[in-house]
Amino acid sequence: MLVKSLSILFFIISVSSEKFRFDNYTLYKVIPKNVEEIQVLQNLQNSVPEFDFWDDVTPVSEYVNVLSKPELKGDLESFLSGAGIDFVVTLENIQDVIDKETKKHYTRSDIRSMTWESYYTLEEIYAWLDDLVAANPGVASIIIGGKSHEGRDIKGIKISHGTGKRVVFIESGIHAREWIAPATTNYIINQLLSSTDEEIKTIAHDYDWYIFPVTNPDGYVWSHVGFRLWRKNRSPYGSEFGVDLNRNWNDNWLKESVSIDPTSNVFAGLGPFSEIETRTLSTYIMDMADRIDLYLSFHSSGQILLLPYGNTTEPLANYHDAMQIGRRAMGALSVRYGTQYTTGNIAEAIYFATGTSVDWVKERLHVPLVYCYELRDRGTYGHLLPPEQILPTSEEVMDSIVEMIIQAKRFGYMNYNSASTITVSMTLIFAMMTKLIL
Repeated sequence: MLVKSLSILFFIISVSSEKFRFDNYTLYKVIPKNVEEIQVLQNLQNSVPEFDFWDDVTPVSEYVNVLSKPELKGDLESFLSGAGIDFVVTLENIQDVIDKETKKHYTRSDIRSMTWESYYTLEEIYAWLDDLVAANPGVASIIIGGKSHEGRDIKGIKISHGTGKRVVFIESGIHAREWIAPATTNYIINQLLSSTDEEIKTIAHDYDWYIFPVTNPDGYVWSHVGFRLWRKNRSPYGSEFGVDLNRNWNDNWLKESVSIDPTSNVFAGLGPFSEIETRTLSTYIMDMADRIDLYLSFHSSGQILLLPYGNTTEPLANYHDAMQIGRRAMGALSVRYGTQYTTGNIAEAIYFATGTSVDWVKERLHVPLVYCYELRDRGTYGHLLPPEQILPTSEEVMDSIVEMIIQAKRFGYMNYNSASTITVSMTLIFAMMTKLIL
């Protein structure tokens, strides 16, 4: 029988600069077969914090990724076997995977030196954004969406070929350890600025793009220099650190899949928008909300396209249209490599979760189309997706965004004409009518 330790938590995080190593930490893919086994796993998740559940256990869980420290592997395997729950070891020693994650570094001498086979640090991403702006004057510009607890900018890029156009907004990297999200977002930025594909060029020109690759800069830095699997921001709460920024938005705050325990990975903070990251970024988004037609949030993992809401499975708002658009976009995503995504609202597709950015944007700002991508994979690497999967992940996601916008136009949700274009068109129509009358 497993006993909850009162003195040792799974995450022992210090403020020291020494990087934590995960030697012989093992990742398990646990596969519940029925509601009884799901209940057993839920009890385990809630009672033994030494095991890091990368997925919440829900009635619809097909699998759950669980990370164990070396000294508890035998206990976990005995517990699962005794309960009759199937499992497989997907990564015997995750430190081996972590050691292979970073191969190259971005150099300021050539913006093409950012490749799609490496993960980059925050400093390198921000330098690359600056260089892209310098290389694309009049089209690209740096934007600052907010600040972090440690004083870093939430830096992004605006891509615009005109003024007054409708907006596509991309928010990424709010969970620090999900490195594939910023990597994919960087690829999207690069494609919008340099692709020769006619469909990509069209969507790049038809909309203003506001893109933030890393919206949790402090956590992302800590995941590189201190603790690879860090999820939260770095705000101190007593002797603990961090709030789950994707449970801190002012929409059904503290209702589902959250905790008031600062040691928890889903600690929601002391109140909605208690964190400077969510507070400043939400203000930035709110100031332009009436122009946003499409809002995308990037996470990992699970290969799921989520739409609001996380507090109910009821098909609210434009659920049915959003589902059709999303499913067609995921059909386009699957063409290149055969990757399969599930589409559904948060509550029906994964679990009940509140205080998320996408729910707030949808319910409070009334943005027409709001989606959250849970990127590759499905239960093998989870948050440690190998660098060789960055490019295929990014390519298929770019395919899906193109199709998503095409479908959104067909459904009447995205008007790519700028205000100035509409004014000019109305002027021409008026002039033609005047000529006809005369």
